[in-house]
Amino acid sequence: MANRTVKDAKSIHGTNPQYLVEKIIRSRIYDSKYWKEECFALTAELLVDKAMEIRYIGGVFGGNIKPTPFLCLTL
Repeated sequence: MANRTVKDAKSIHGTNPQYLVEKIIRSRIYDSKYWKEECFALTAELLVDKAMEIRYIGGVFGGNIKPTPFLCLTL
């Protein structure tokens, strides 16, 4: 699986931090164009730069429930 958490990431409540986002939303994030082109394998420095470019925050939108860039960066 290409969307693995780094090995030295801190465990949250005894589980992988990615599992804090529901499975269906997480899978839609992995399938989204923004995640594949902009968010995949970001370093901490680049993540901050991308976060500064965000114009709005939110969860999901649209007819087939697309994740917002904010939610992609959160994951």
